[in-house]
Amino acid sequence: MKNVKKCQFKNPVAGFPQTSLFRRYAEGSSHALALVDRDGAVAYANQAFDRLAARLSKLPQAEGRAAQGRGLSAPFVAALKEIWGQVGRDVQECRFPLNGEDGLVCRLVPLKPEELVIVELETSTDTASLKDALRAERMLRRQSDLLRERGRRLIFDVIDELPVFVYMQRPDYTVAYANKKTITFYGHTEGRRCYEVFGGRSTPCPQCPTFTVFATGRPVDWQFTDNDGRTFHIYDYPFEDENGEPLVMELGVDITELKRVERELFQAQKMRAIGVLAGGIAHDLNNNLVPIIFNIDHVQGKSTDTAMAAPLAEALRAAYKAAELVEQVLEYSRQQDVSRSPLHLTPLARENLALLQASLPGHIRLTVNSSADQDCVLANPSQIQQLLLNLCRNAVQAMPDGGILSVSITNLHLSSQKDAPHLGLGLGSHVVLQVADTGCGIESEAVERIFEPFYTSKKKSGGTGMGLAVVHAITSCNGGSIHVDSVPGSGTVFTVYLPCAAPAASPAVEEPRQASRTTGRLLLVDDDHGALQAMRRVLRDAGYEVFTADSGQEGLKEYFHARGQYDLVLTDQSMPDMTGLELAACILEHDGGARIIICTGHVEPQLEAQAAGAGVAGFVMKPMSPRVLVENVRKYCS
Repeated sequence: MKNVKKCQFKNPVAGFPQTSLFRRYAEGSSHALALVDRDGAVAYANQAFDRLAARLSKLPQAEGRAAQGRGLSAPFVAALKEIWGQVGRDVQECRFPLNGEDGLVCRLVPLKPEELVIVELETSTDTASLKDALRAERMLRRQSDLLRERGRRLIFDVIDELPVFVYMQRPDYTVAYANKKTITFYGHTEGRRCYEVFGGRSTPCPQCPTFTVFATGRPVDWQFTDNDGRTFHIYDYPFEDENGEPLVMELGVDITELKRVERELFQAQKMRAIGVLAGGIAHDLNNNLVPIIFNIDHVQGKSTDTAMAAPLAEALRAAYKAAELVEQVLEYSRQQDVSRSPLHLTPLARENLALLQASLPGHIRLTVNSSADQDCVLANPSQIQQLLLNLCRNAVQAMPDGGILSVSITNLHLSSQKDAPHLGLGLGSHVVLQVADTGCGIESEAVERIFEPFYTSKKKSGGTGMGLAVVHAITSCNGGSIHVDSVPGSGTVFTVYLPCAAPAASPAVEEPRQASRTTGRLLLVDDDHGALQAMRRVLRDAGYEVFTADSGQEGLKEYFHARGQYDLVLTDQSMPDMTGLELAACILEHDGGARIIICTGHVEPQLEAQAAGAGVAGFVMKPMSPRVLVENVRKYCS
């Protein structure tokens, strides 16, 4: 028959030796199964076969009927005869569609010992449905794979453009993927291991946090500094490739600039804390230095013993040196709003450098270069003078064996931060003061601490650690910035940037004033007995009538007891029961014409503003010399 297909059956049903075994199998099967003998009679049919035969023949179901009696087609009977004719051959199975029965396929398997044929009827629609389902499943799977691949590609396209470095690492240290930022930083990564790319190492890094993610499957974050000094905050996440192999995705955010700002903020906070502490100590030192200076000066003026002259002069010099150190500490700590006015830096610098030249050792050569077209800055002349001289003294101390001290004044105009020579420098025009030396240089670990109060690398040469701290404080409070470049053994360059200011208008000529009186009635208020008595003695010697009070409350009582018959009240600011400002406010509230000056070593902008608002005449800074005290009293007592 042309429609009969012959094939080899890998697991032949002839393996069932007895019909009973087949019966038990067929009864539990949903397939239409039957046994047909040589005569074409159905020896056995399961329920599924009977149902299918009944549907096809519309005849009652009964065993023992001929195949034709069950409504099976002639081609089916002919196929039975053909397979019996081939029993002696090596034919184990045949399958063919039943003509006239759409979608019906017959499978015949001979059982040689029993001389029976197993008949299995199945509808091709079941097979087609299965094929359609498989085809639909494959299509859905392919669409899913395409969507997954498209989504993966889109994700990687985004990752490739991220402004952070992203790479993926395998458990064997090899780099599976690197985005553009990573390649920009470290070059191509194909065939390279992570420790080669990021650490420049030939062996794995000890205690690598990335492998914690492989071990635990949980994200970790850590920080890493590469060989170029860039610092990154690293975020590691578990990931896998398209084959399900484990990876770690690593995101690196460049925090180099953040770390720099963090260090600067920490440094500023630390320096401010030191300054506050130093300011408090300096105030107490001031109170002790006033009687020391005043009493030594008094004894020196009264003594006629020539043998005592030298020791007294030495003691007075030491006291003034201590007072100068205290003044430097206060200059750093108080961040005072000193009076500022436009000044030309070039003539001021040349004048002070000319004086410095005379005191320089012979083996140090000074060179000055000024090419600034704009040299006007808004600053206090005394502060700028101190800044310049401190930098020059620092340079001289760095050249014990001689060298060249170079000072230059130039201009810099910044219109973009891209052109800034240093980070944090403001836009606009700047006057640039540069002091360079050819000395021993500064070690890299000391550069970050060079502006700290009391930090010095020149203890053997008498450094106090306040010179550069004061330079930094003066530069900052004038709106500028300072930068240091140094190479050990090759010298150091300090560069100060100050904002340019418009020149001041020509000052008006003042009318000559009548000379102030040299006598008057004074009230001194101070809680420090030694300072109070020392100032009283100096002012009495200068011709003034002096009354004293050792507290703010006593001073208030004394002033109103005398019905305000004082030409000037000189009060200390820091007193336990009542501050000098509170005392001044109480007096001025009842006597607006009173003249009051506050004597203190620590003036903050807030205090200065409050004093001006209350009507205080001015301030006298501690510690002062007897001459300065008398001059200030004479100035205000007129």
